[in-house]
Amino acid sequence: MSGLFGTLNIGKSGLFSNQKVINTISHNIANANTEGYSRQRAELQTTRPYSNPSLNSSAEAGQVGTGVQVSQITRIRDTFLDYQVREELGIDGWYSGRDKFLTEIEGVFNEPSETGLSSLISKFFSSWQELSKQSETSNARTVVAEQSQALTNELNHTYNKLESIKENAQDLIKQTVFEANKILDQITQLNQEIIQVSVAKNNPNDLMDRRDLLLDQLSSKFGITIDKKIFNGINVSTKKDADANTPEGINLIQDINPDDVARLGYVSNIEPVLDASGKPTGNYNIEYYKNGDITNDANRVVVKDVALSKEEFMELDQCRVVWTDKEGKLLKSDGKSQDPTAGTPPTYPSATSIVKFTPSSGEFKGYMSVQEDVDKYIDQLNKLAKSIAYSVNAVHGQTADATKDDCLFFVNKDKATAAGEAEITAGNISINKDIIKDVMLIKTGKDGGGESDGTRALAIAQLMDKLMEVQKIKEDTDRKSFINDLCGNANFGDATKVIGTINGKTSGMKVNNYFKDVVDALGVQTQQAKRMVKNQFVLLQSFEEARASVSGVSLDEEMANLVQFQHSYQANSKIIATVDELLDVVINGLKR
Repeated sequence: MSGLFGTLNIGKSGLFSNQKVINTISHNIANANTEGYSRQRAELQTTRPYSNPSLNSSAEAGQVGTGVQVSQITRIRDTFLDYQVREELGIDGWYSGRDKFLTEIEGVFNEPSETGLSSLISKFFSSWQELSKQSETSNARTVVAEQSQALTNELNHTYNKLESIKENAQDLIKQTVFEANKILDQITQLNQEIIQVSVAKNNPNDLMDRRDLLLDQLSSKFGITIDKKIFNGINVSTKKDADANTPEGINLIQDINPDDVARLGYVSNIEPVLDASGKPTGNYNIEYYKNGDITNDANRVVVKDVALSKEEFMELDQCRVVWTDKEGKLLKSDGKSQDPTAGTPPTYPSATSIVKFTPSSGEFKGYMSVQEDVDKYIDQLNKLAKSIAYSVNAVHGQTADATKDDCLFFVNKDKATAAGEAEITAGNISINKDIIKDVMLIKTGKDGGGESDGTRALAIAQLMDKLMEVQKIKEDTDRKSFINDLCGNANFGDATKVIGTINGKTSGMKVNNYFKDVVDALGVQTQQAKRMVKNQFVLLQSFEEARASVSGVSLDEEMANLVQFQHSYQANSKIIATVDELLDVVINGLKR
């Protein structure tokens, strides 16, 4: 179209296009403080021109422009910066989770301090030293009993607090499972909406911003891999953990088959199966909740008689998360799902039928690794308790064999008999009730050695400086194997001739030094976690600032653009007004 009407159409296109640009600028300003919002830009391009008609087209070169149009509204986003931010969010979530609980564990041990375990161990042996000097008095014996009870109470308390920390970590895992599944469901829905809008040749900018924000939140919980597909769709899968023997790339979001994806289930209970005599069979009943949703009992699933080794049980207990399909059926190692409630009775033959969730980073890895640390510290605390109980009981009972004792000093308070030492741990170690009732039962010297004989009390006091292989104690280690194999057994023979004691081993360590090594290792771990959290904060902040400089809204820039396109809008309005005057001359002026 040429002439005044063509010019009028060009002015109209400029008016409408600038109006769309101003609308986009207004949208940017309105969302300047919206989390996850990416700055949008209206792309202007010329409309299709036409050639002037003439008898000889080659004689008149060029084409006549027809105006301007908004080709698309795009969002300004750097995918590489998104990748970097999500990588660092995963590492930050990992060490933030560790720092949270390792700091709490440090508070439980409370070392070094006047009231910590290290101080109580020293006071315990010092009380025996004083008793060796005043063996005939009941006061010194009472001090030994009280110091011993203070030590066992602190061991019990520390053990119970560590168990409580582990339960808290499991509660956080349960909540994170629920949150992660909700985020995955939201991303799935947004992914389908984005694809539908893109198929219609529109840019779903705001929907993609919401999806990217959810992906950021998901990456802070565990490592993910994102694959871009056509029509702005994405596939999301898990990132492979180099130390885990799990299938690589479990699908969480799919653009083509959105329902053929995996979800997380929370293992709420792992109960051992007992035989007719009440002994563990080595199998376990595993209870988990679909999507981690424990509010509805319909989501509860019990997998019966799963054969687990000790290592497999520990891994599942520390992990507490299993892979399921979208319906809540357990995934197997081949990626296929199987209904654990199928069959009569419903059973799973082995742990290989259950795929544990082993994240490469994120909050999940932090919480799971802390549980592993807590189990390690509980085990070390049990070794400490066993070493003290076995060594003191051996000297106090004058034998390396617990079956021949007439009066144990330390006992397992959970056993039916007060004199039971079997399965003693930091959680159940206690003073023999008979000794608490009558402190004169504490043996201080050789049998028949007289009231002033303190040789036995001195031998017990000297245990503090004996080198014992505490680190080699196992769950099934009894007193006899501990004394004979780990302490360098000396003479536990005739009590009337010599007080039985231990020689010690050069490969061992003192009891107090062993505990200090445990505390030192905890301190190093905690400092590492704090250092990583601090470093990640700085690094993540720099990446987020770089992303904000690209995708963030600058009010100064938007206001400058607003003024620019306001003038452009007014200029196009002036063109239309001018053409209107010219048309008035052509149409109405010809009447005169």
